[in-house]
Amino acid sequence: MTLFLKDEEVSQCVDMDAMLGAIESMQREYGNGQAHNMTRRKIIAEGGMLSVMGGGLFHQGLLGVKTYTVVKGAYSFQVSLYDADTGKLLCYTQANRLGQLRTGATTGVAVKHLANPGDATVGIIGTGGQSPTQLEAVSKVRGIKNVKAFSRTQDRREEFARRMSDSLGVDVTATATNEEAVRDCDIVLCIAATMEPVVEGAWLKRGSTVIGAGPTTWRAREVDEATITEADKLFVDATEQAGLEAGDICSAVEKGLVQWSKVQELRHVVSGAIKGRDDAGQIVYAKMMGTGVADVAAAKLAYDSAKAAGLGTEMDW
Repeated sequence: MTLFLKDEEVSQCVDMDAMLGAIESMQREYGNGQAHNMTRRKIIAEGGMLSVMGGGLFHQGLLGVKTYTVVKGAYSFQVSLYDADTGKLLCYTQANRLGQLRTGATTGVAVKHLANPGDATVGIIGTGGQSPTQLEAVSKVRGIKNVKAFSRTQDRREEFARRMSDSLGVDVTATATNEEAVRDCDIVLCIAATMEPVVEGAWLKRGSTVIGAGPTTWRAREVDEATITEADKLFVDATEQAGLEAGDICSAVEKGLVQWSKVQELRHVVSGAIKGRDDAGQIVYAKMMGTGVADVAAAKLAYDSAKAAGLGTEMDW
């Protein structure tokens, strides 16, 4: 029997705490060589785009693929989960909500392993649909003293600040500029739909951790060149994918400002093979593009949770 899930059912049975655990476990196994990532590939048509990405969780005997379309600005996400031993389709799930949780949890795991301990002042650039789970995930792994939020539209950033203040129980304020949102912050989150840098290295304080979780194209740059060159450590969630999607790092490499050999993968920090930071004063930049193997881990969580809760529709397949 194959389980079919809708977004509404995923929302009923999967929360951020569980997703953080699933993504951290996946990263650990990935770092130990027990998982594999299939880099995103895109087909651009006249009317829209199709993207395909996937991965294998060898320690769980699972394979999976995520497909999604973008047509006239609207996204539609799905994940198929397979038994690696039999080839059976275990689960087919809508993944709009699942993707929000996975994206936020990936940032949360990065912050847990890369940021300095202790309560933090957080700056966030971007207040769209992916932004709430970014802050929710960080609040689960670090104490938050306060949050400064910026986006281009005043009404949207002020509404976001009110909503997240109520949701997180911390002081979230809207700032007039992106510089104001970044300065004096311990953790900076970039989740804006931007092609040009929204974070400048000159604004960063020593010891800060910057997470880029926005656009995934070599043309887009979330942070400027000074951020890349000032960073003591650079991380991505998949090196092969970064050459196609981490625009700010790609640009710096092309200009000879940094070499790919300096860029490390988050999975090796989570597995304990390398350190996330060597001292409290280091600036760390991590570009989290979102990986297919993370989507497979998220789909496995949804499958298990829905089965336990009696949700979804089962069909012979």
